[in-house]
Amino acid sequence: MTSHDWRWKLHEALERIRNRYDFIGRKTGAPFLAIVYPPDRESVVLKEWHTQSAALPPDFEVRKVDVLEITQQIVGELGAENIVSSMADPMPGSDPQSELGELWVQAVADAIRTRLSQPGTARPVASLERLAALYPACGPRAVMQRLWDSAQSSLKGPVIVFIPGHVVESRTYSFVPKRDEFMYRGDLL
Repeated sequence: MTSHDWRWKLHEALERIRNRYDFIGRKTGAPFLAIVYPPDRESVVLKEWHTQSAALPPDFEVRKVDVLEITQQIVGELGAENIVSSMADPMPGSDPQSELGELWVQAVADAIRTRLSQPGTARPVASLERLAALYPACGPRAVMQRLWDSAQSSLKGPVIVFIPGHVVESRTYSFVPKRDEFMYRGDLL
């Protein structure tokens, strides 16, 4: 793959929204469309996505969910010092990293459901961005799994998931590229 393949992926995602909105992820039962792109290109990819997706209205409305903002809010509420301390010296039987990841996953899933259920005149599309903020506590698969488990058919539109990493196989991607994750729900570009 070349570094320009992400441009094709953005174009493909927009075409699927325009022409196959109701069928995104239908074969696997979840309305997720993952766009995997080189981590070092994140700002360029997202800027291009925002520019191109601005052409979707009035039929579709892209509703951004920024994972970095969500994780920063939780870290701010808990206190960075408390998080570092609990990870350095965890209480017996606790797994602070997993517990933090669980908080993040729940908050992101809640934000997606909220954004998709807000009233509007256009068909909603959630754009899940800056997922590198989940690492190392968890990854994109955990967010998609939570949405699938808790909201299956209640999501009111597709979720475009921007994953910094590389496609490893047809349904596997390497996240930031530290962790390989299998995408069994949704479509992977």
